[in-house]
Amino acid sequence: MANQLKIIGEAYKLFKDTNTSVSAAKNPPHIRCLQKYFLTKEENNKCTNASLTLGTITHDVTEKAWVENKTIEEVFNSKIIQDKINNYVPFDEKDKMKFQFGLKYLKDIAKNHIENLKELPKQKWKTEVELTTWTPPVSIYWRMFLDLMGETHINDLKNKFPTPKLAPLKVKQKKENPNRIGDWVCTLSKIDPRVFTSDLMQISLYAHTTGLKPTLSYASATDRVLFTEDNTPELKPENLKIWLKELIAYELAWEKKLKAANGSLDELMWLCVPDFSDIRKKTFWYQGIPEEYIERYMNFYV
Repeated sequence: MANQLKIIGEAYKLFKDTNTSVSAAKNPPHIRCLQKYFLTKEENNKCTNASLTLGTITHDVTEKAWVENKTIEEVFNSKIIQDKINNYVPFDEKDKMKFQFGLKYLKDIAKNHIENLKELPKQKWKTEVELTTWTPPVSIYWRMFLDLMGETHINDLKNKFPTPKLAPLKVKQKKENPNRIGDWVCTLSKIDPRVFTSDLMQISLYAHTTGLKPTLSYASATDRVLFTEDNTPELKPENLKIWLKELIAYELAWEKKLKAANGSLDELMWLCVPDFSDIRKKTFWYQGIPEEYIERYMNFYV
């Protein structure tokens, strides 16, 4: 409770912010402005895509199987998971196929995460642990949910889902292709041998908050890598300080925008002008946002 007793900065108060998060700080400013301030909370909750939904489901399956000592199959077939699957509504055909291919290989990805976690020292684990912390000079506290927190280690799960591609058959296929559904095929990716900087910033805050050893589990359907301080210099204590400073820099830059806007959403919007071509091309950040929200967003500027 001591964290919440500190005073939140005036710039945040003017926008009624009560906390910040790693995901918000890592987002491009125009996306943060769109999601957090331009859209209502209810509207933003409707903005999703196959990758985001698959990520949530994969985390749920892996974490529950690991902590409760259940099989992947058992958790995947549970009512709560099946309801999440059945309730997802894709926004276009490619998103639909991304979701279908992702579901087809989701259990393989979860199994690879489990194999990664088996490499860590045996201990009791908790899932989705909520924590808060302050990192001066940032004048608001961070709120976070850790995927997995043990007695000596923490872990965050990162997924690599299949990539779909439209590829109708020109001739009758004689041999069944497991990576094909109708006119669509998918590519199963290998894991990049290096950790993404955004993930390093995230895990550095978690390690700073808990004092536990940071680890990252990367998994695809065919590949897996467990990153630890023993095999990844970037996760050593002296380097974690660098990533935390970079995360803080992003948040301080955002706070300066809030100060300049002085409580005005219009001013903040003009300080965070998007790339209009990205909107028209529906790059990742705009996938799954209803057209009426995009139209309203564009109408603000042009």
